[in-house]
Amino acid sequence: MKNNELLTRIRNAFPNAKSLNGPSTDTAEEKVLSFAGAWLAFRKNDLTAEQLTILQTLSDQNFDDQRSTNPWYRFLTHQTNDVPNSAEQIKQVRLIQIHLTFHDTTNTTELTTALKSLFNCIIASFYLNSRTLIIVQTKDQQVLSNDELESILQTVESDFFVKVQLFLGNFWPIDQQLPLIFNEEQAVFAKSTVPVSTLSSLALDYYARPQLRRSSLAQQLTTIIRQEADIQDVIIALYHNAGNLSSAAKQLFIHRNTLQYRLERFRDLTSFNLKNMDDLVLCYLLITSFND
Repeated sequence: MKNNELLTRIRNAFPNAKSLNGPSTDTAEEKVLSFAGAWLAFRKNDLTAEQLTILQTLSDQNFDDQRSTNPWYRFLTHQTNDVPNSAEQIKQVRLIQIHLTFHDTTNTTELTTALKSLFNCIIASFYLNSRTLIIVQTKDQQVLSNDELESILQTVESDFFVKVQLFLGNFWPIDQQLPLIFNEEQAVFAKSTVPVSTLSSLALDYYARPQLRRSSLAQQLTTIIRQEADIQDVIIALYHNAGNLSSAAKQLFIHRNTLQYRLERFRDLTSFNLKNMDDLVLCYLLITSFND
């Protein structure tokens, strides 16, 4: 049975199951399991003992019994508070998440080797579920840029008939907070739609935009901003060029004086000065939060 088909059947069989944005822990009332990388919370009172056993058997948590002996898997999934021995003398690690979507039968051993070869200083790796490889990496002076990684991933995808999405976590101290940080980074990564992403590239979408979308004030501000034709492209170009007018004008294929005129007209209309970084960031957040 394909992963998506399994998930669909489970949702149909248990319509009261609550979809979660990312990993969570069990509560007194709910059992949390993941299927094909999607996290669901089931009310324990709604499940018979037999149903619970079947769900646990089909879940990602039952994917590979060998994980139960992997100290990093046990530590990061809250099964133990013991920091892995391999972390001795290591100050910080980052957790690299690699999400896989298979288009055909794939040799996962060779694929795993190819993906791990992209990184140095790996101290551990394991599959969180059948589609998610986790790599634990220490700091390395020689690292590939995001553009280089994205280019190499295109070759990997072609060779193994698989779609790859990669999330580069931040470097964190190895302590009791790390499993909680891992949970949050997983939830952040769930927002990604690009081949290579980082906490910085996804933070606005995860932390700021949901609150803005619930704000009547933000919705009204966005309506005011959009009264000015073509300003959205200007705001995005300025933001991506850190407010540099010359670089933004070049990206927009317009003269700098033309851009200057548009900014002055926009300021007269809305009172937002896009040369001011606070105003620019707010406008960028607004137009990208309500662009759908």
